This record gives sequence, structure tokens and C-alpha cells, in this order.
Amino acid sequence: MPYIEREKGVRIHYNHYGKGFPLVFLHGFSANAWLWAFQAPVLAHQYHCIVIEARGHGLSSKPLSGYSIQDMAADDAAALAALGVDRAILVGNSMGGMRAMQMSLDYPHLVAGNVIISSATNLSRFLDADQLIASLQEDYEAAADDLVERCFSVKTRAERPEVCQMIKNNFLDEGTFPRRVALACLEDPNGVWRWDITERLQDIRQPTLVLVGEEDRGTPVEANRFLADHIPQAELRVIKDVGHCYEIERPLEFNQELEAFAARHGH
Repeated sequence: MPYIEREKGVRIHYNHYGKGFPLVFLHGFSANAWLWAFQAPVLAHQYHCIVIEARGHGLSSKPLSGYSIQDMAADDAAALAALGVDRAILVGNSMGGMRAMQMSLDYPHLVAGNVIISSATNLSRFLDADQLIASLQEDYEAAADDLVERCFSVKTRAERPEVCQMIKNNFLDEGTFPRRVALACLEDPNGVWRWDITERLQDIRQPTLVLVGEEDRGTPVEANRFLADHIPQAELRVIKDVGHCYEIERPLEFNQELEAFAARHGH
């Protein structure tokens, strides 16, 4: 299995498929490489699809600390360096979108464009971080149920319960996402909940498409609209009957969006 070790003792796992212009898939909080099961194998016929698992998630190391978005973005850039990739389109869901935006700022030469799905900066402006941390400490499984309900549209929950179950199982799997990692990500001052690049959004100059489900209650539409309004020339699309995970709720439609974006900017 391919790994890179940017910091001593912290191994970052990645997989890659196919040949062509690189598409880099960055999952969100509590998820792992399986989030992109409908994308990486499907699009590898035309693109070099790279899936990177963030520290604390999946098969990557689970250190006690170091869960800032900046550290995760540096890990992602190191994985691309190991593969010899010098330019790519970043595709990030939720925390993965944060990783993409941070890479666009810290390693702009690597980024040909961003497809950001249901993300935010300073998420604590829109949702109560302290309340979430308290609920996880009080009843972890009940909090996971609540998070999953927030993630998916009414239609997805009714018609595709297996998708909801996958996300919940990822959250509750101590082997791939320990509880201590969940809390460390939320408590880090530059972690998923409090990472704030509001003043630097204007410096993201790469072509950027922001996609958000109309029923997303994890990173609300207003949080995504804020990104699109402040990233120069970013485009926003609000998707009906979708919640937080467009790529698995409506994968064929999402893939068409991604391929159209890659056709315009994948060079």
C-alpha cells in the first residue's frame, strides 16, 4: 500500500488509479477513501485519480495531535510530490474542501482548479462546536445518528438508506476513525470546526466550483454561498434533493459536473 511520511511516525495513505490529468479526491471529517467509490474507479479511464486519506482517518496514522487543516493540506501536497504530480484538480467534500482551499493558498502551483462540495470556513459561525463536542462526549452513537441525519436529504434517507449507513459506520468504526481523533479534530484551533481563512478567500485565484445540497444541514447553503461570494469568480450551484454528500447521493450527475469542469480546466 502506498504511504508517505511527511512527519516522523505519521504515515499518510493514498491510492491512485488510471492515467491522464490528475484529479485528487479529498474526503471529509470521519470519512475515508470509500467516499469516492463512485468516482475514482469510474473516472480512471480518462484521468489519474488520486485518493488521499487524511491523518486520523482510514488507513492513515492516528497521532494524538496535529489535526489542523494546514497540516492535512501539507500531507496532501507531500502525497502529490511522492507521485510526481505537479498540477491537479482538487475535489474536496466538507473537510476535504477545506484541505483543497488551504492547498490553493499554500501550494498554488499545484492547483489547476477546485471542486468544493458542501464545505465552509469558520464553520463555528454557522453551527455550535461546543454543543457538538458535548453531545459526542455524552452519547457518541446518538450524536453520530444526528450528524448522519443532518448530512442527507429526505429523498436520500428514504430511497438510499445504505448510503446513510455507510457514513454512520465510518463514524463509529474505532479502527478507521477513533473517538479521540473526532474530538481532536473538533478541538484543534485550526481544525475542521474553527479553521478560518475568511480574510484569505480572496487570494484563492484558481477556478473554483462550489456545489452544495439544498438540504445540507452539516455545512449549510449559506456557508457555501459565503465561499462562492468571496473566492474570485467562483461559481455556486445549489442541488435539489441532496444533502451533504452530492458525490454519493447522486453520483452519475455529480460525475458529469466533475468531468465538465475537468474538461475546461484540466490542463
